[in-house]
Amino acid sequence: MSPTDSALVARASTAPRPADGTELIGQYSGSGFTEPRYLACRGDGQVVQLSERVFRLARLVDGRRDLDELAAALGAEIDRTVTATQVAFLLDNRLRAAGLVASDAGPSLPACPDPLLMLRHRARLVPGRLVWAIAGVLGPLFASPVVALMLAGFVAVDVLILAGGGFRQILPAVRAFSDQPALTVPVLAVILAVAAFHECGHAAACRYGGARPGAMGIGLYLVWPVFFSTVTDAYRLGRAARLRVDLGGVYFNAVAMTVIGVAYLTTGSPWLLVVLVALHIETMWQFLPSVRLDGYYILADLVGVPDLFARLGPILRSVLPGGGDHPRVAELTPVTRRVVACWAALTMAFLGCWSVMVVVLAPQVLPVVWAALLGHLGTTASAVQAADVAAAALGATQLALLVLPYAGLTLIAVTLGRRLWSTGFLGGWRRP
Repeated sequence: MSPTDSALVARASTAPRPADGTELIGQYSGSGFTEPRYLACRGDGQVVQLSERVFRLARLVDGRRDLDELAAALGAEIDRTVTATQVAFLLDNRLRAAGLVASDAGPSLPACPDPLLMLRHRARLVPGRLVWAIAGVLGPLFASPVVALMLAGFVAVDVLILAGGGFRQILPAVRAFSDQPALTVPVLAVILAVAAFHECGHAAACRYGGARPGAMGIGLYLVWPVFFSTVTDAYRLGRAARLRVDLGGVYFNAVAMTVIGVAYLTTGSPWLLVVLVALHIETMWQFLPSVRLDGYYILADLVGVPDLFARLGPILRSVLPGGGDHPRVAELTPVTRRVVACWAALTMAFLGCWSVMVVVLAPQVLPVVWAALLGHLGTTASAVQAADVAAAALGATQLALLVLPYAGLTLIAVTLGRRLWSTGFLGGWRRP
C-alpha cells in the first residue's frame, strides 16, 4: 500500500456517515448520457450527479459500516473485488468532495462551482408544509379534462378581447395608465400576485406527479427580485412528469390571465389590459432557454441533461482548434450532443447580442436614462420632503424599475465575459 493509499484509509478509518440533509434521489430518468446517471441532493438543495458505482456506495454509507465492510458490501453488489483503499478513494474524492458524506473537518458543505446565471440570495417565505397543503388544493387543476377546459378558456378570452378591438386599445390603455401614475401600484400588485401563483403551479405539478415540493420564497436573479419554488424532488419523476412541473408555472399564468381577461371584458378598465399585455410578454419570455427560466428547464428535461450551463464551457472548448472532445461532452449521446451544441451556439449568440446592444446603444440610451433618473430623483425627494408617503413610494418604485434592466444587462455582459475568459474562449486557447 502506497503512502497516499495509507493516508486515504487513515482519514476514513472510522465508519463514514452521510452528511446532514443528504437525500439519494435515484436514477435519472430519460437521461441523455451514454451511461446511466444517478442523482443525490445535498443538505443545501444542490443536486449532484453520480455514477452507478458511486451511488451504490453512497447508499451503503450508514455510519455503522467501516471501510472493509463497505468494500465487501459494494463488491457483492457489483460482483467485483473491491478493496478498502478503493472505497476510501471514492469516499474522499467523490462523495465527501461533493458534500454527501460528512467531513472530519466539520459540518460545512464544500463550495459548488459558481453556476452561470443562477438564482442567488434566496430567502424562504412559505415553509414546505404549507406549500404541500397549497399544492394539494391546486393539484386538481392538472387533471387532463381541467387542463383542456382551462386552455380552451384562455384562448377564447384572448380571441374575444382581440375581436372586441383589444389590440387597438393597447396604446390608449398605456397612455391612460401613464396619465395616472397611481395605477402603478395595483398593476404591480396583480403582476406580483400572478408571479406567486406561477410558482404555486410548479409546486402543485410536483405534488400531482408524486414528488414532494419544498419551500417557496424570494431571491435575486441577476439583479431582479423573483419568486422561486423548490421542486428538486421532481428529479425522481419520469420525463413526462418533470415536463409537467416545468410547464406548471406558465399553465397557471394562463389560468390567471383568463380570470383577468374576463374581468377586463366585464369592466373595460384600461389598467387591466396593461396587466394582460405585461403578463403575455412575461409568459412568452419564460420559454426562452438561454437564461434560467422555465424554457431552460423544459429543454434540459427534453434532452435529459440537467446541467446545461455547466456544459457551455466544455462545448466551447471542443469547437476550438485542437480542443477535441471534452469529457463532459463525450459522455453525452450523439443526438444529445448535437442538441446541446446547438443550444450553446444559440445561447452564446443571444447573450452576445444583448452584450453588444448594451455597448452600441449605451451612448444614445444612457443620457436619456440619466435625465429620467434625475427627474424621478427630484420628484421623489420632493415627495419625501412633503411627507407624501404614497408619492414617495411610487417614485422609489419607478426609480427601481428604471435602473434594474440596465443593471441586469450590464451584469449579464460582465458575467458572460468572465465565463468566456475562464473557458479560454477569450484571450487565446488555454488547456484546463
